[in-house]
Amino acid sequence: MQKLTTGTLFLVVSLVAFACVALSAEKEVQSLDSPVLRVEVTTDPFSFKVVEKSTGEELLNSSRTSLTSKDERVKFATDVMKHGDWLTATLHLLGTDKKANWKIGFAKPEIVQVSVSYDGGIAPAITQEFDDHGDHYYGVWEYPFGGNIDDRGGFADFGGNRQLPDVNYSNARAPFYMTSRKYGIYVESTAEGHFAFGPSGQVIFSFQEPQLTFDILYGPTYAEVLNRYNALAGPPFMPPAWAFDSIWWRDDEHDDLRGVENAQQKVLQDVDRLQSLRIPASAVWLDRPYGSGEYGWGNMDFDSSFPDPDSMIRQLHNRGMYVLVWIANRCSNQLFQQGSAKGYLFDEPWPAADVRRPEAYDWFKGELNKYVSRGVRGYKIDRGEEGEMPRSVENENAILFPKLAAEGLNDAYHGDFLEFSRNANDTARKYTALWNGDTRSTFESLAISIKTGLRAGAIDFPMWASDTGGYSHIPTEELFARWLEFSALSPMMEVLNGPHRTIWDDYDSQLISIAQKYTRLHHDLIPYSRSYLYQATLTGMPLMRALVFAYPADKNVTDMWDEYLFGPDLLVAPVVQAGVTSRMVYLPAGRWLDYNDRKTIYEGGKTVEVPADLATIPVFVRSGAIIPRGDMVKDNNNWDANWQPKLRIEIYPGRDGQRDFPYFTEKGVENIQETTGAQGIEVKLGGLGVPGEIEVYCKGVRGVKKEGVGLKEEVDYHYDATSHKLTIPFRQASSYLIEGGQTLFETATVL
Repeated sequence: MQKLTTGTLFLVVSLVAFACVALSAEKEVQSLDSPVLRVEVTTDPFSFKVVEKSTGEELLNSSRTSLTSKDERVKFATDVMKHGDWLTATLHLLGTDKKANWKIGFAKPEIVQVSVSYDGGIAPAITQEFDDHGDHYYGVWEYPFGGNIDDRGGFADFGGNRQLPDVNYSNARAPFYMTSRKYGIYVESTAEGHFAFGPSGQVIFSFQEPQLTFDILYGPTYAEVLNRYNALAGPPFMPPAWAFDSIWWRDDEHDDLRGVENAQQKVLQDVDRLQSLRIPASAVWLDRPYGSGEYGWGNMDFDSSFPDPDSMIRQLHNRGMYVLVWIANRCSNQLFQQGSAKGYLFDEPWPAADVRRPEAYDWFKGELNKYVSRGVRGYKIDRGEEGEMPRSVENENAILFPKLAAEGLNDAYHGDFLEFSRNANDTARKYTALWNGDTRSTFESLAISIKTGLRAGAIDFPMWASDTGGYSHIPTEELFARWLEFSALSPMMEVLNGPHRTIWDDYDSQLISIAQKYTRLHHDLIPYSRSYLYQATLTGMPLMRALVFAYPADKNVTDMWDEYLFGPDLLVAPVVQAGVTSRMVYLPAGRWLDYNDRKTIYEGGKTVEVPADLATIPVFVRSGAIIPRGDMVKDNNNWDANWQPKLRIEIYPGRDGQRDFPYFTEKGVENIQETTGAQGIEVKLGGLGVPGEIEVYCKGVRGVKKEGVGLKEEVDYHYDATSHKLTIPFRQASSYLIEGGQTLFETATVL
């Protein structure tokens, strides 16, 4: 046998050593696969990553997992075992003998779930870090801690926040965010927490509890991430139709008693004035103080300025309007006395009930039912983050209190009620809408309101409003006008009157006219907005949505907030500066028709300057859009003796192809379909439940057939060649062919 030389022996030993190292390294990596994702876990040093299988792209890489308040980092993992679609391991903390149990696997092919539990006592915190790849992040907070709608660079606690620039207590939140890297994160926790997005090259979240579960939700689109989150955390509630009409209130009904003797008469006076001005409205809500005792809250009654509240509630109901009242988990007067005697209250400066306890939960719900039994149809829920309870309880209370309030209302009204909160967390969306807190009466606060509205949608709270005109101080006429315009194209519209700021008493006829115009627009869009709110309950995609969710590849819109989509088909560009009569608007890809003049067509992908006088908010309609509008809810309409619900379906055919609108009726969804082809434009209506008119904006009309039978012009339909509007009455499910019909979006006058 040939002897090995020294050099040969060294080579053989080196190759063996290299093979052993390679084998060792190979053994340090464990993997799991689903049809779409791969999870790779490295045991020493411990880390894990998620990879998109179709492209090999690394979506997420965990750079650090830490436990305890001393930030003890996990160094390595042992006892790694595979159980079907799951891996378990024991995590060892650097420099200690402490351990944690860890689990990762596929809850679904597109959802990776990670669980960490501390072994050996209570861990004050569990922290997870991921590498930041320069991505964009959307979610977590209603308030824009990151600047606008992108959280990048932002960091703040996950909990109720106090004083904030331009708005107090804008505190809706969810432990969920989406990224531009095709995935989102949902942390299943109500503990105190903290998020940070990229300020130190990492994305970090930390929660004060010994066990933590979080989900990695693969898209790859924003819509798909939202859909998975909506299914996992639970969908938002579906409000009744009247909740989409305008709602009016005063900060204190005892003030500004011009022409009346007490608060009850002021409420009725306001309602009568709304009717006389033909302003469509559905409800009045009463802010605190409206009850007896200190702070006007806690005795579960109405004070002497409401001498006959039951009569007031009946009279409003006879006028087609409901009464809502302010409530909070803040105990004073009778609530304090009873809660103290029962031992239900926290020992805090403004004591709240510990509604985590079933007996306290039931007690508070029973007290609220004293208002429900009188006919109160909903609540505006305040507080919960101002020292009423320990900070560790605030996130859980921001779910449980809206829940108990909604349960009492639902027991009486079976879904026909409304509550909205400023302080709501995650799964509270099942019970409550939002308003964005106490905004200032400034243009800066109007801008913040647009941002918070878009951000609320990004955390799956689609039913949202702001205090029109701002909460504090007296808005100028210009600011009030611009805010009315924005609120009209928000999911909810609630308007604040008061001393020196009541629209019909303190401003000129122009503002009254603007209030009429935009409350009527909001009312007329209920068929459209309600249908897409219902879709939000199914998919998580909000009614009021940031442009980036529809145009993710467009770098111009990654942090754009001063334009948004209202549903998929209307682009809204509010005016947020004083003294302007026009504004620049960026239009994304596609073609867009000016919704105000119904004539001017723009090519997308560029910025245009458009008119915006005091009574005009720039709005554009997308090529191919279907916009159902109409007078579908009577509410306070006593000016039309022959009122009947009716629809007006606007259709803006695009290029060849089919478009569908999922129209929501009380019984479900019926389809409205438009198809543009060689023969013309075909429109098919499902059973929409009410009669109305179809308005098709098109050219080249040679005739119209219904179910294959020709119709007579000026008898069965009308075509205005100047406005390019074809009007066809309908009464039931039917189909129409507009012979020769062509899109307007291909004309030579596109700008």
